[in-house]
Amino acid sequence: MRVASASLALSSILKMSYDFYQSKGYRERQSVLTKENWRKGLFNFLYKRQKRVCARKGCDRIFEVIPSNPKIYCSKSCATKVNNIKRGPWPEEIKFKIAKALKGRKNPHKGTKKKVPRLETICANPRCRKVFLRERWVNRKFCSNKCVMEVAGGRPTSPKASRGKAGIRKDISKTIYFYSRWEANIVRLFNYSGIEWIYQPRTFDLGSQNYTPDFYLPEYNIYIEVKNFLWKYSKIRDRKFRKLYPDTSLFLLLKKDYLKLENKYSYLIKNWEYKNSPFKADNRTVIGQVPKRPKGTDCVNAASCRKAGWKSR
Repeated sequence: MRVASASLALSSILKMSYDFYQSKGYRERQSVLTKENWRKGLFNFLYKRQKRVCARKGCDRIFEVIPSNPKIYCSKSCATKVNNIKRGPWPEEIKFKIAKALKGRKNPHKGTKKKVPRLETICANPRCRKVFLRERWVNRKFCSNKCVMEVAGGRPTSPKASRGKAGIRKDISKTIYFYSRWEANIVRLFNYSGIEWIYQPRTFDLGSQNYTPDFYLPEYNIYIEVKNFLWKYSKIRDRKFRKLYPDTSLFLLLKKDYLKLENKYSYLIKNWEYKNSPFKADNRTVIGQVPKRPKGTDCVNAASCRKAGWKSR
């Protein structure tokens, strides 16, 4: 009986001690302490990184790993160079055993892939005319990107340039072919503001390539280029232009500037194209355009719709 009563007392004491860890006050205190330690950086072992120097002689490259990672080489290439020298070439006996084990087995890749002969093609660059091989299903005309840029760089707009929606906008002109929605919208803004503009009036010779800005404003004597973003080819072309023609003013209208103009003026201009735009055309009313009657609203007749200022459906 004494043993049973002692065990009961011990279990009640342990239960009380465990209940303390489940109490609300203890949990709140531990939460505060843990947050403070995170701020001090005591619990950032998951994010810690060690800087190590590659163990291969002659490399000395520094790389980062977590402390538990046993990695001593910066790459598989360095590890292979060291370990292959230590291991040495395979003995002739092992080579003979491997060859004997593989003898008589069929090639697992045989018959799965047919070899299609490649076509000989002459490079479309008149200065190159090099003969190269291409796959039958690939429509390739140039032997290298260098030849592509030598030919495409002399055109007003590169065929590799990304286009939004190219075509003629009849509300602007029946003859001018715009290469994107952005160009067409900028022209609509020029017309709305009463600014005279000329589309691609001049092509500048940059030596290895040509450059044709999108617009010229005679009143301000400035060229405007509309660009979504500048990649490497565009940056090189821009630097060449400014170096060879320092007296010619060129302004790059980038995405950030275009979106500001769109947010400010688009709802004032008719036929503004909103495709892939962060601003919705549905919530904007163009000046001079009668709004449509909301869904679920009935008009007695056409006169009542006009009186309410709605366009009958």
